[in-house]
Amino acid sequence: MSSKKLKGIIIPLVTPFDKDEKIHKTLLRDLTKFMISQGPDYLMATALTGEGPLLDFNETVEVWQEVFAAAKGHIEVIPAIISTRTETAIKLAKIAYDMGAPALMVAPIVPELYAARSHQDVFQFYADVAAATPLELILFNYPSLTGVDLTPPFVARLSKIETVSYIKESTGDSRRVHAIQRLCDPSFKVICGNPNAAFESIALGCDTWITGIMNVAPKSSIAMMEAIVKHGDLKAARDIYDQHLLPIVDAMEKSNNPTGTIKAGLRARGVNVGIPRRPGTDLNADEMNSLKTLVDKIIDAEKQFSDSRIA
Repeated sequence: MSSKKLKGIIIPLVTPFDKDEKIHKTLLRDLTKFMISQGPDYLMATALTGEGPLLDFNETVEVWQEVFAAAKGHIEVIPAIISTRTETAIKLAKIAYDMGAPALMVAPIVPELYAARSHQDVFQFYADVAAATPLELILFNYPSLTGVDLTPPFVARLSKIETVSYIKESTGDSRRVHAIQRLCDPSFKVICGNPNAAFESIALGCDTWITGIMNVAPKSSIAMMEAIVKHGDLKAARDIYDQHLLPIVDAMEKSNNPTGTIKAGLRARGVNVGIPRRPGTDLNADEMNSLKTLVDKIIDAEKQFSDSRIA
């Protein structure tokens, strides 16, 4: 377990499946090695980009084992837990700790049971998971998935749990960044979690970023963040954002198929990760051709970045 604060680029890996929809271990290891070569600060396994909600307990552990093994000695891996049950989340948290994770991203899926879930249900979920290990926790705010919105006042309450140290803010509302910063202790960090609001969120103080499009444009993501955080060069950052990253977001929105688009984008880069697990689907031929043209431009443009870092 690492004691340093998370900072930089955290790439949430996709999960490759074989034709029988089983985890493809070889492709997963190859993907991990490819991403390490791109220069991120951390990798994340079994998040939403990794189709975490579609994995059962054993599959989640299986993915972690493969990614940790491939990353050993090169980069730290942050597991993600997206669970409907506190008991399951606690068991997985203990396994993540035993594997040597530096931190853990956790989200409860709290479907309505007769009436809306209370904030106390969610608070207790996080309190119970936090008590299970000394790992620092990343809250994950994605209301359409979890069924609960971690509003700034609620985040301030959750941040009082001893090991709750971060929030991946994925609503796309950059106003949440400074609202949370004003309400919480300075040691509590907001992580940018949405590509649509990345430029402004990083400029507002998010020095950590997690988003699925990094799989398709890893060096561009690193370069944009460093342009803002390290160099204060908003123009360079805006150029990268407009030309390399937002077009991927546009492609995801046009296809209405984020996971399919990200996996197809990786295949367009020559990294075979298969297609989404059903009921997810692949892109159609026209969508794939358009994406391939975009990815080729990104690959060519990324050659300007030295050692995965902006010069």
